[in-house]
Amino acid sequence: MLKTKPSLTHVNATSDIRSLGDPHIKALYVHDILEYSERQIDESGLLKRSSLQRAIKARDNGRSIGKCGRPTLFDEAEELEMKQLFLDEIKIGKYPTKKYITQTANEMLQKKRNEGEECKSVDKHWTERFLQRHPEIVFAKPKALPIGRAAHSCRKVLIPFFDLFESYLHEEKPIPQLLFNIDETSTFFHKRKNDLVASSSSSPSLITPETSLPTATSIVFMCSADGCRYLTPIVIPYKTLPDEYKLATTSQEVFFPSTTGHVTSSSFFELFRICFLPEIIKKRIAIGEKHRHAALVMDGGVGHFTEEMRRLCKDNLVDLIKLPSHTSHIIQPNDQFIFANMKRVFARATESGQTTTASQKREVFTTILRDGLAAASYPSTIISSWKVTGLWPLDKSVVLKHLPENPPSWAENSVEPTKAPEGSNFGAIYKASDSDSSLFA
Repeated sequence: MLKTKPSLTHVNATSDIRSLGDPHIKALYVHDILEYSERQIDESGLLKRSSLQRAIKARDNGRSIGKCGRPTLFDEAEELEMKQLFLDEIKIGKYPTKKYITQTANEMLQKKRNEGEECKSVDKHWTERFLQRHPEIVFAKPKALPIGRAAHSCRKVLIPFFDLFESYLHEEKPIPQLLFNIDETSTFFHKRKNDLVASSSSSPSLITPETSLPTATSIVFMCSADGCRYLTPIVIPYKTLPDEYKLATTSQEVFFPSTTGHVTSSSFFELFRICFLPEIIKKRIAIGEKHRHAALVMDGGVGHFTEEMRRLCKDNLVDLIKLPSHTSHIIQPNDQFIFANMKRVFARATESGQTTTASQKREVFTTILRDGLAAASYPSTIISSWKVTGLWPLDKSVVLKHLPENPPSWAENSVEPTKAPEGSNFGAIYKASDSDSSLFA
């Protein structure tokens, strides 16, 4: 009698294959020893075919098989060599930064590429895992902003805010058409590289600056949870507007001269009064909700929550929602895909190199700005940006599931207690129907 081949389900249940532990090792075993095909292994649910193929390739190249089936970038000797390099620098008082560790690893991979070996680049996630594997490497103390972000990017800070925001939604029952977010981002000319770069972007564009172009430009962007973008003020460092900027002003973008190109407390109030408040009122009328409260989400930036600003919002039925300190990179919609798409366009811009006169350069500059704003203004992009923050639709698990319960020990002292009535660190909500001094909680 011919013996039938055991099913993969039966094989997976046996003690021999259970002892192998790693699912990639199991898959290699049944593929090589028992001669099951990649398709059969995939259909059995033991391991996806793509993961098995990566595991086979890693094994054939003499590399270890990682948890996800991808080959490791460095072998054991190379990683120990890199570790020793950093330890030697620490002995002489030169503490590496995470960015330096990432750059050093990529330089080693570049040498491999020059030798004909295919290698991917490492990123910040690889660096985090490298430091976890080698806790004896003490990296340089981060600056104030990273410390603040590390201290406040935890459930201890964000759960109180989400509880407060959930209470507000339950009481006011706002609609997405009247749930707004305002934030500003900047572009500037890199003094060393002579390139226009987007703030927080690592990829500069190839725009050649000259004296007639702005050294800094602030873009103040407002969107709503239903996927709409509104009139966008662009603040540039000129005493009077050149003709190119006057002509570039449209129903979607408007240019404002400024001493420095940065948004100050007084200039933000004026921009809100002239540009954004009329847009909120117009939207309210358009949807037939003249007397419904609008909600405006903002971080604690300069001028966002002055008495003058709060009074103007109270008079126009706009509830102000203040995000917890150092958390806007997680729960502010504009800081998600919206600004990321905008900065990606800025970083890829190359048109300026083909122009010669100052007038032409200004025209190209306005075109690049407009292209960046267009990339940020897709309704699907705006809706997705609200969704990943957990603010609308309300779902705090979207954010909290990725965060630790408490801040790391080295940053814990940076978390300040709640300050009544402002609630500066854990967020605050100023309802237009409340008195000026009361905080809705």
